[in-house]
Amino acid sequence: MTFSRRHVTQSLLAGLVTGCATTRREPVFSINLAQVNPAAPPATGTRLETAFDQALRMTVPVHVDDRGPFQFVVDTGANRTVVGIETATRCSLDSDGVAPVHGIAGVQSAPLVKVPRLRVGQVLSYRLSLPSLPRASLGADGLLGIDVLKGRRMELNFSANTFEIGPSGVGASVGRGTGTRIPDPERGIVVPAQYRSGQLVIFDADVAGIPVRAFLDSGAQITCGNEALRAALVQQNPGFADRLVATELISATGQTSSAVLANLPRLRLGGIGLNNIRAAFAPLHIFSLWGLNDRPAMLVGIDVLRNFDSVALDFGRREVTFIRTRHRAA
Repeated sequence: MTFSRRHVTQSLLAGLVTGCATTRREPVFSINLAQVNPAAPPATGTRLETAFDQALRMTVPVHVDDRGPFQFVVDTGANRTVVGIETATRCSLDSDGVAPVHGIAGVQSAPLVKVPRLRVGQVLSYRLSLPSLPRASLGADGLLGIDVLKGRRMELNFSANTFEIGPSGVGASVGRGTGTRIPDPERGIVVPAQYRSGQLVIFDADVAGIPVRAFLDSGAQITCGNEALRAALVQQNPGFADRLVATELISATGQTSSAVLANLPRLRLGGIGLNNIRAAFAPLHIFSLWGLNDRPAMLVGIDVLRNFDSVALDFGRREVTFIRTRHRAA
């Protein structure tokens, strides 16, 4: 899909996931997903101290047209940086029409605003046309999307509470190509990735031995699997169906979709295995847009990424580096 100043076709899911069971109320989850194919502006490097929102997603200070800083969630699942309506009002941003927004159950329109300049540390982006959504839906002043990250290398360092963005290849692991199944606590595991719908997806991943296409979505509070993955898990272990808890996904646009929650069997990303990861399963609209209804796929949220000390996504080299020290190893 493409994005231009005057003709916009974009896919953004910004939603809240709420769960309910007979005897307890499930916590509220926030999911932001997207489909994208933007161009990448030139990059310079910067490292920023980070904060966290109520969903424990990483937020970084962003200046919008020389105003701010505002706290934006680092969202590798958003195709465009998104400005909160309240932020746009404070910055007196001009309107730039509307664009279709793909939610979990359909499509609705969202207003666009003109952003003359957006700055993240030393990284600058100019003349942007960005969707604007209520802060209550975003959970922050905005979302920092792939349009700023594309073609660069970004690192979410959860141990040091820092976010680094810079040119592709700078700071990347020197052990590239030596094998993704052998953990190295210092250099980490470098996992090759591919582009699908403009996002990095890991193919060297599985759930209980079931191969899965794993999209990294730092804007999602909880990991989400498609119906094909749920069906494969139930076929492998019929008892898995008994552990599913009914819930509902509610998008920022008010659309809803039924879902279920359960603890996953062992999740493997490259050479690292993770246990006791809870995931939601639903026929999300985004999976349909990506043509992934018939094969196991999942959106790996911040709940999984926080199991690592650091996660680096190099969009230029198409690789992801996971670092997890020995004392945290599964």
